[in-house]
Amino acid sequence: MGPTFLDAIRPAADAELAALRSSTDDPATLQHRDLMARALTLVGAWIRTGGPVPVDDTDLTIAHGYVLELATRQSAGGTFVGGDNVDSPPDSAFTVNDCCDALELLAPFRDGSAAATALAADLDTIVRRATPALVTGGVHTPNHRWEISAALARTHRLHPDPAIVARIEAWLAEGPDIDADGLWSERSPNYAAAVSVPAFLVLAEVLDDPALLAPVRASIDATLALLLPDDTVETVQSRRQDQSRPFGVSRFAPLLWHVAVLDDRADVAAVARRAVAQPMWQPGAAAARAMTDPLLARPLPDAEPPAAPPREVRHFADARLVHVREPRRSVVLFAGSDVPAEGHVRSGLANSPTFLRVFAGDVVLSDVRLSREFFGLGPFRATTITSGEDPLRFRLTETVSAGYHQPLPRARRRPEGVYPLRDEGRFSAAMDFGERDVDTVTLTTTVDVTVLPDAVVLDVDQAGADVPWALQLSFHAGGSFTGVSNDATGELVLAEGTGTYRVGGDAVTFGPGNGRGPGQPATYSPGQDYTFLGGTDRPDGEHVFVTGRAPGRTRITIGTSA
Repeated sequence: MGPTFLDAIRPAADAELAALRSSTDDPATLQHRDLMARALTLVGAWIRTGGPVPVDDTDLTIAHGYVLELATRQSAGGTFVGGDNVDSPPDSAFTVNDCCDALELLAPFRDGSAAATALAADLDTIVRRATPALVTGGVHTPNHRWEISAALARTHRLHPDPAIVARIEAWLAEGPDIDADGLWSERSPNYAAAVSVPAFLVLAEVLDDPALLAPVRASIDATLALLLPDDTVETVQSRRQDQSRPFGVSRFAPLLWHVAVLDDRADVAAVARRAVAQPMWQPGAAAARAMTDPLLARPLPDAEPPAAPPREVRHFADARLVHVREPRRSVVLFAGSDVPAEGHVRSGLANSPTFLRVFAGDVVLSDVRLSREFFGLGPFRATTITSGEDPLRFRLTETVSAGYHQPLPRARRRPEGVYPLRDEGRFSAAMDFGERDVDTVTLTTTVDVTVLPDAVVLDVDQAGADVPWALQLSFHAGGSFTGVSNDATGELVLAEGTGTYRVGGDAVTFGPGNGRGPGQPATYSPGQDYTFLGGTDRPDGEHVFVTGRAPGRTRITIGTSA
C-alpha cells in the first residue's frame, strides 16, 4: 500500500503545527479567515497526533482561544467583520466552511472529551448565527456562489433544513460557469483550486448528485493541460489576481488526489505525486480538511501513466489560449485579453498583454509583449488567434483606432460653450463627443507565430500609422545576457545580430536586432490606464528590447535548441 494524502503532507503539516503551537501572534490582529484556519489546523492536529483517544488537550485549548476571538468578530447579522469586503456573506462563507469541517472532525469525540464538547458548542453557535446571512446573502464574483453553496451544504449536513437546500438549488440553477475546455468563467487557477472545484465536490456529496462532478473532472483536465514544465499552472488567461504571477500546482494537490482515486486515473495520480511534494499553502489546514475526505485516506493508483506524446497542442477556444507542450519545451500563445472589448483595464478582466511565453529547459521567457506609442492605448493585445493548414502556425491580430473630432453640427452648438461630459474611449471631456464626426487613425498588427522544432518564429506586420514600437522580451531572473547593449536610459537593446540569455546549460537566442536610435525608443508603454495613475504592469524579470517603427514587417526568431 502506498502513502495516503495525509502521509504525504504530514511533514509540512507538522512543521506548521510546531510554529503555530509556539506562536506569539496576538489573535486580535488576525483576520477572521486566518483565525479559523489556525483553529482548524489545531483541531486536526489534536486528532491525528493523539492517536485513537487524544488525551492532551493543549491543541484544543489553543484552538478554542482562536474561536473565542472569532466569535467577537461576528456581527449581529451573522457575517464576520474584517477585510476589505464589508459585511460579506461570501467572505464569511470561507470561515463557515472551516467551522463545519472542524465540527465534523470533533463529532466522534464530543461525548468523551470536555474540551472537544466546549469547542464544538462554540463553533456550532457561530455556524447557526451565520446561516441566515448565507441563506439570504448576495455575492459579487462568480466563484462566491459556489463558496456560499458549499458552506450551506456543510451546514445542512449538520442541521438539515429545506430552506438551505432551496438556496443552494437557486445558485446551482444559474449553471456551473465552466466552458467546454474546462475553464471557469474567471479562468483563474487560484479560484478553481481554492473555491470552485472543492465546492462542487462537497455539493455532489451532500446533495447526492454525481452530475455535479462533471465540472470537477473538466477543471482537473484543464489543469493538466495548462501544466507548465516547472509544475506551475498557466495563469495569463486569468481574470483574477493570479494573472500576473506563477501559480504552483500544489494548491490542486488534494483535488488531484481525490479525482485520481475516484476515477482510477494514473495520469492525474502522476501529477498529484508531484503536487504534494511541493511547498503547500496552509498544510496544517489542508491536513485537517483531508481528514474529512475518505478518498484522501486511500493511496493513489499505482499504474504507470501513459507516455506523453512528443508534442501536444491544446486549444482553449473561449480563452483564446494555445499551449504547445513538449518534453523540455512549452510554448503558450494568448489572444484572450478582455481589455480591447471592454475598453479599459479593470479588476475582473484578463488584462495581460503578454501574447507569448516560451519555456525551454531552465530558461523561462515569461513575457513577450509588443509595446507601441499610439494614443496611450497600451501594448498589442490580440483579439483573435487562428491557425490554418499548419497546426503549429498561429496568427494573432488586433486593430486599434483613435481619432480627431470635428466641430459640432450647427444644431448642437451652444454659444455659452457648456457641453455634456462624455467619455471618448481614451479620456473624458465636456465636448459632447458622440455628436461629432471623427477623423480616425488606425494601426493594425498581425503577428504570425510559427513553432519549429528548434525555434519560435515571430513575423510582426504592422499597417497604418507611423509609430515606434518595442518588442519586450522578459526572462525569469537568474541568467545572463550576451550580444546586447544598454541604451541611454539603461535598458538592454538588441540592435543587431543575435542575443542570448543563458541559465546554466540552457540558452534561448533571439534576433536579429532591428537597429536603434531616437526614432525607436527601447521603452515599455503600459497605456494610459496605468500611466495616468503613475503605475505600470511591466512584469518582473530581466528585460531586453528589439525596436522598430510601423508600418512594416519584421521577423524575430527565438531559438530554443542551444
